[in-house]
Parts: sequence; C-alpha cells; structure tokens
Amino acid sequence: MSFVLVNLSSTPAVEADSRSPLLASGNESLIVFIQNEAHDYITEYAVYDPDKLCLAQVGGREAAVVKMKPGKHTFYVSSYNNHRIDVDLAPGRTYFVRLSSVEKFATRVSAVIPVQRGTESYKLLKTWLQGTRAVVADEDLCRGKPLKERANRTQRRINEANAEWNSGDKLYRFNYSLLQEDGFTPKELSWL
Repeated sequence: MSFVLVNLSSTPAVEADSRSPLLASGNESLIVFIQNEAHDYITEYAVYDPDKLCLAQVGGREAAVVKMKPGKHTFYVSSYNNHRIDVDLAPGRTYFVRLSSVEKFATRVSAVIPVQRGTESYKLLKTWLQGTRAVVADEDLCRGKPLKERANRTQRRINEANAEWNSGDKLYRFNYSLLQEDGFTPKELSWL
C-alpha cells in the first residue's frame, strides 16, 4: 500500500505556485475528506459513488484528497450511519468535507460537514486541517473498486441515505451540498 503523506501541521502556508496536494490544477477539481478527531482515530469512513465504487477510505487524522472532473456528483459516506452529499465542482477549486463522530443517546453517529462559504465550517477549516496528513486517494488501494462488503449491504446504505435526502427539506439538502462557489481558489488556500 503506497500513500503520499504530507504533514499539514508542519507545512508552511500553501502558495499558489507550490506543489501542495491541496491545489487543484486548472482542469480538475479536488475534494478533500478530513477526519481529524483524535478520539476517533480507529474509525474508518468509506466514501463511494452511486455505482458503489470506492473513492477513498478515510481514518486516523487524514485528509484524503480526491481528484474529480468538474461538474455535478453524488457521494455517499458510510461509517456509524450513512450520508449523501451532492456537489457541483468548478475547475481549479478545492472543496472540503469534514467527517467525524458524535455521541448521541449512548451510541455514536457519524457527522458529515461540507465546508460552505458563510458558515461556521468555513471559519473552522484551518483548525480541522491541523495535525492531519494529506493522503492522495488516487493511490488508495480501494479507489475504483467495489466496497469490501456484500453488494446488498452497500445498496441498503445507498437507499437509506437517499431516503433521508428525499424526505429532507431544502435546508437539509443545502446542508449536505457543495456549490461551485464553496470551493477554495489557490489564493484562498494560501491564507490557510
């Protein structure tokens, strides 16, 4: 298993001309899935597409960097429970999603927080990246493969996430979406 590891806490501020794994090239988009909870380091989050193919497995204070074609995409995140995220990616921008867990009624549930402009998540991004290591998901062994579980279980997870999405109101769907303008430009990344 080969990963490209970069310790973001010791990396100086990203500059537009640097070779940071967080900078998207002009014709691609990046989406970064951050798992930064110290007490949650053994939990792994599976990120996959509607075709049940793995995009990344994130865990242990990682920032998994996934290269994507610009446009509209749907992702599913599974861990303690299931989530759906709809994104509209613009070329040359980097998008962030935080994955964590919270305790509710004597059990843990997963929390998925897309980093959106004008929200608290936008202000907390720098804090969430501290102490994580960037892992380029293209080199993740799961990339492009079916999840390591029975196909019926994966379909059930997708159905559950879609049912929540469809029964949610506009605010619910907005909270689990990323718009083109939510992406960070190279100049904005240099401010992190």
